[in-house]
Amino acid sequence: MREISEKRFRELADAFGSDLAKWPASERDAARSLLSERPDLESVLAEWAALDAALADFLSETELPPRPIAEPGGTFGLRGLFEALWPFGSLWQPAAGLVAASAAGFIVGISLTDLPADTATVYDDQLTVLESALGVETLEINQ
Repeated sequence: MREISEKRFRELADAFGSDLAKWPASERDAARSLLSERPDLESVLAEWAALDAALADFLSETELPPRPIAEPGGTFGLRGLFEALWPFGSLWQPAAGLVAASAAGFIVGISLTDLPADTATVYDDQLTVLESALGVETLEINQ
């Protein structure tokens, strides 16, 4: 059986937590031996026990996906890729929203291209845009 130093024991505790069963098999027996010789190292494991418990609680409360994206050994086809990139179900609703927003932007952009080129002031430009948007003519206000 190989021996480990206190420094290595602390490194293993930092990496694998307080449960010696999760430590590398090649170092478990040496860690147990060092722990029996140095009971003060129990405090090192106690530091990590609270974090281990918190992580275990978190992982038990976290919902896992209903099924894996790809089964081991299976093929990952175009449908699987699409489902991985868009896991929200049908694509027609967001596509229809995008088309509607694009059409509205195109219509507004086309309707505002009729601005006269000879407007001289910012006020006239703003008034022309307002008239085009509302579809009515406004009264001229003397400034």
